[in-house]
Amino acid sequence: MSDRTNFRIIVIDDNPSIHHDFVTILKTESFHPIDTMSAELFGHDVNTSQLPQFEIDVASQGQEGVQRIQEALQQGNPYALAFVDIRMPPGWDGIETIQHIWALDKDIQVVICTAYSDYSWEETIAHLGTTDNLLILKKPFDNVSVRQLASALTTKWQLANKTRHYTTMLKQQVASRTMSLQNSLSLIKSTFESSSDGIILLNNDEEIIDYNNKLVDMLQVPNFILESKNGGSFLTYLCQQLKNPDEFSAKMQELKQQSDEISIDVIKFKNGRIFECYSQPHRLNDEIIGRIIDFRDITKRAMLEQKLQYQATHDSLTGLANRVMLHDCLKSAINNAQVNGTQFAVLFIDFDRFKLINDSLSHSIGDELLKVASKRLQAAIGSADTLSRLGGDEFVIILTNTENIEGKVSKLITLFQEPFDFFNGRQVTLTASIGVSFYPKDGDTIDVLLRNADAAMYKAKSQKGNKYNFYTAQMNMESLAILDQEMELRNAIQKGEFFLCYQPQVDMTSEKIIAVEALIRWKHPKKGILPPLDFIPLAEETGLIVPIGEWAMQAACMQNKAWQDQGFPPIRVAVNVTAQQFKQYNLVENIRNILQVTGLNPKYLELELTENVILSNPEIIRVVTELKKLGVIIAIDDFGTGYSSLSYLHKIPLDRLKIDSSFIQHIQSKTDDEVIIRAVIAMAKSLNLEVLAEGVETPDQVNFLKKNQCSEVQGYYFSKPLNTVEFEECLKDPAQIKKIIHANVDSK
Repeated sequence: MSDRTNFRIIVIDDNPSIHHDFVTILKTESFHPIDTMSAELFGHDVNTSQLPQFEIDVASQGQEGVQRIQEALQQGNPYALAFVDIRMPPGWDGIETIQHIWALDKDIQVVICTAYSDYSWEETIAHLGTTDNLLILKKPFDNVSVRQLASALTTKWQLANKTRHYTTMLKQQVASRTMSLQNSLSLIKSTFESSSDGIILLNNDEEIIDYNNKLVDMLQVPNFILESKNGGSFLTYLCQQLKNPDEFSAKMQELKQQSDEISIDVIKFKNGRIFECYSQPHRLNDEIIGRIIDFRDITKRAMLEQKLQYQATHDSLTGLANRVMLHDCLKSAINNAQVNGTQFAVLFIDFDRFKLINDSLSHSIGDELLKVASKRLQAAIGSADTLSRLGGDEFVIILTNTENIEGKVSKLITLFQEPFDFFNGRQVTLTASIGVSFYPKDGDTIDVLLRNADAAMYKAKSQKGNKYNFYTAQMNMESLAILDQEMELRNAIQKGEFFLCYQPQVDMTSEKIIAVEALIRWKHPKKGILPPLDFIPLAEETGLIVPIGEWAMQAACMQNKAWQDQGFPPIRVAVNVTAQQFKQYNLVENIRNILQVTGLNPKYLELELTENVILSNPEIIRVVTELKKLGVIIAIDDFGTGYSSLSYLHKIPLDRLKIDSSFIQHIQSKTDDEVIIRAVIAMAKSLNLEVLAEGVETPDQVNFLKKNQCSEVQGYYFSKPLNTVEFEECLKDPAQIKKIIHANVDSK
C-alpha cells in the first residue's frame, strides 16, 4: 500500500465563515505532515520533496456531512479526517453527528471544534467510547494548530490503513499457506523479518511459536526467555518495563478468555518509549490456535501529539496557561468551590501604557519584558494558584486563598517597582492595573467572573493606572451605560444625526468675514441638540472619531462649495483634525478625495491641529508637508496649551496660529495673560504666520487685540455658531459685521 500525498478532509459546521477559514488555512501551502510539524516545533529544515495536499469538502449540518461521508465510502475514496462543530442547531449536535459518522466509518479521524465545553471529556467518552481517533480543538484556534492537527491525524489515518492492510495481507498469507506448513513457515518468517514492527506468536498454551529479530531489538528480550519458549515469562518481562503493568496484564487475561477478540492498545514504558500493541487471534482452518502480538514504536508520533496538546493549552511566549487552559482551570475552581463551600478570586492584570514600550523599544523588547514580568508574577503567587496569559499584556490569576486579599493584590501592584534591565543598559519600570472579582459573590460562571474582573481593571486604569479595584455592581452599570452610548453614537453615524454649525472668523481691518469654523452638533433623538463635549471624548476613545471626522470634513467642504456656487465671496472653512485621524495612514489621500468629490479649491480648506496632535505624531513634518502640497491651510488651534517647546513652529509648514480662548478671557484681569498674548502675536508675525484670537466676547477684549495688531478674531461677541440658513443671512448682509466692529472702536 503506497503512501498517499493527498487526503480528503470534511468540515461540518453551520457557520460558512468557518468553512472559509479551514479552506484558507489548509490550502495556503503544501507541507509534509510529520516533517513540517517537527520543523515548526524544533526548528530544523523541512524535506519538501513530497508534500501532501488536502482535498477539503464542507457541510453545514450533521446529516449533510454524514451523507457525504457515506457517498465517499461508496466511491472508494473515503475521508481521512472530519472537523465537527459541537453546536449545529437545529439538527444533530457534534456528538450525535460523530456517532452516525463512526457507524459508517469507524476509521475516520475526528476533531471536535468548540468554544465552550458543552460536554466534558468524560461525557464525550461516555457517548462515543474510548478511542484515539478523537481530539478536541478549542476555539479560537490559530493556523498552525489546525495545520498540525490536520497533518498529524491524516498521517495517523494513513498509518492505521497501512496497519489494517498489513493485517489483512497477513491473514491471507497465513490462510493460504497453512496447507503447506514448510512454505507457510518460510513465508511468515520472511514477513516477520522484513517488518519494521516487533512480532511474536503465542499458542493457546502461551508457548512462543515464533518471533522476529525486530522484537528482540525493540524490547531487548533476554535469550533465555526466548529459548525457553515460555510466553508467560515473556509477558512478565514485558510488564516489568511498563509504567502500568497491571493494566497490560489485565488486558492479556481478557484476551486469553476472549480468544477471538482483536485489540489495539497503547503501552508506555518506564524509559519513556511508547508502543502501539496490536493483537489478533491466530487461526488455522477457522480454528484459533494462538495469538499474534505486534509491537510498533510510536514514540515520535505520540511525543508530537503531546507537544501539539501542550501548544494548544499554553502561551507560546511565556509558557503560561493560555485562554483555553484558563477556562479549564476556572471550571475546576468553580467545581471545587461548590463542593467545599469556599470562594476564590479572579485577578485581571493589564500593564499600563505597554503599547508605548512596544512602539519605542520594539516588540521584541516588549516580548522579553513580558517573559520576565510573567516570571515575577509566577514567583509571587502560591503553588495552588494559576497564572495565565490571555494575550498582549493581559494576565489572569486564580487565587484559591482569599485571606488578606488586599495585601496580596497590593503586593502585586508593588511587584514591578524594581526596574527591568536590558542588554543596552536601559531600565524600564512597569506599572499595572488590577481588577478583582470573587466567586460566587461577583459571578458563578467563567464568563461573568472574567468580565467583572475586567470591568474592575478598567476602573483602575481610568484612575491613571498603578491601582487595583474590587468589582462592584456599579462598575457593570457604568460599563453598560458606556456601551449604550457607544451604540447610540454608531447609530447616529448610520442615521445621519450629526450636523454642522458655522462660527464666523472676522478681520477687523478689512471689516469682512474671512473664514468660518465648522463645529459639529448631534441631534439626539431623545436628548435634543448635544454639543461636542457630550460625545467627542467617547468617539475618540472608541475610534468612531475617524468616520465622524471624515463626514464633518466632507460636509464642510461641500457646504463651502455650495456657498461659492451661490455667488457669495469665497471664504475658508476650518475643520478640526483629531490625533486619531492624523494617525490614519491614508489621511492625505482621504482629504485629496474629499476635495475632488466636492470640487472645493484646496486653498479654501483650513485644517486645525492642536499642539497635542503635533506632539503625539512622530511623522508630523512629513504628513503636514504632504498636506501643504495639496494646497490646504494648516492652523494650530488652542495655541499656548501644549506641553512642548515652541521649536516645532519653524520646523512644520504652518500658516496660522489661533490663540486659545483661555488667555483672551483674562484680558483686563491678568497681566500675565496679556503679556503672553503680546508675545504670541509678535512671535507669529516674526515667523510670517497669521494669528487669530478665539473666544472674543467683550469690547475690552476687542480693543486690546486691535491695539496689539491682532485683527483676526472669532467669538460670541461677533457671532455665535450659526446653522446653515443663519450663516447665509450673515453672508448676505456683511454690513452687520461692520456695525459690530465700529461699535467697539476705542474712542481713546
